[in-house]
Amino acid sequence: MRMANRQDVANSPTSTQIGHRGIARKPNLTERTHPWWYAPRQTTTGGVNCQFRLAAIVCATSILMCAASARADSTPRSFVGNFIGNDATVENYLTVSGSYDRSQNSESLYLEKTISPKSSFSLFVGYQRLEQEGEQTGASGFSNLGLAYKRVLITLPRHEFVFTISPTLELPVGSSSVGSESHPRAGGDLLFQKGFGDLPDSLSPLRPVGIEGDAGWESKVTGARDDLVSADLEIEYSLNYLDANVVPGSVPHALRDLTPHLDFDYAQYLSAHRNSSQPDFELTPGIAWLNSIFEVNLGVQVALNRASSGSGAVAFVWLLGVSYDQLVPDLGWNLFD
Repeated sequence: MRMANRQDVANSPTSTQIGHRGIARKPNLTERTHPWWYAPRQTTTGGVNCQFRLAAIVCATSILMCAASARADSTPRSFVGNFIGNDATVENYLTVSGSYDRSQNSESLYLEKTISPKSSFSLFVGYQRLEQEGEQTGASGFSNLGLAYKRVLITLPRHEFVFTISPTLELPVGSSSVGSESHPRAGGDLLFQKGFGDLPDSLSPLRPVGIEGDAGWESKVTGARDDLVSADLEIEYSLNYLDANVVPGSVPHALRDLTPHLDFDYAQYLSAHRNSSQPDFELTPGIAWLNSIFEVNLGVQVALNRASSGSGAVAFVWLLGVSYDQLVPDLGWNLFD
């Protein structure tokens, strides 16, 4: 199941609101010999007081530019991502994550390395332990090795939007005792993330909201065909963004790096010979603590139907992540510019 990463958007949003512009009346050149920005006005004493419209225009332009700069210089958003470490943004990131329920527990490692400003390679491997009721010993072993290439196709910094494609390959090097596939699988994911910092002032309390999601498909390369489709959607609310960009000083310092979030996950085998073809639905409320370097993410995964509750109705999930190029800048090198 795809599930937490974090990435700062390169540029913060700028306002999409444009003030209503009135239709300018073309000046009648036969009525005056003054430029359109220079309007003489008769005083009460009969003299002439020259009022410069140019000054008003310069002031108004300065105000608008300052307002735009204030929004552009706002603190960028940190997205939480999923409980593996993958999201729509390419980055140099390392996570250790895991889950625990009544019948199994597992740990996993996710490593992502950028090869250009808009692409990266990643690998994923896990270790799983199964416990069976009535038996003192259980099974344990490694999962298959997952490889992925990620390429950003669309970035709209003004609207905090990123869209990415990610071809994937799963190599059958894991242990069959924990259910690892014996055939290679190939597929891909479509990933996106969107922040709502571009909302109008009337909806400013919703600007800290962000959504992330992905839709994926994979199938066996050899053996009987076994297609797996999956999708995830996450909604989150950044207290740091709220305090920095919406209501300054509204969040206590100890809580500013927290981001509560809610994840909805779906997975289903469309043509399976030995796996359930019933849809698997899970809901994961969680809370993440994150800054520009580290992330700690905790959640409770709740099964929403029978197909997803085979190993327990509730599971505890966790993640520890680090942007390693922030600790060692030399590790942020790219193969291509």
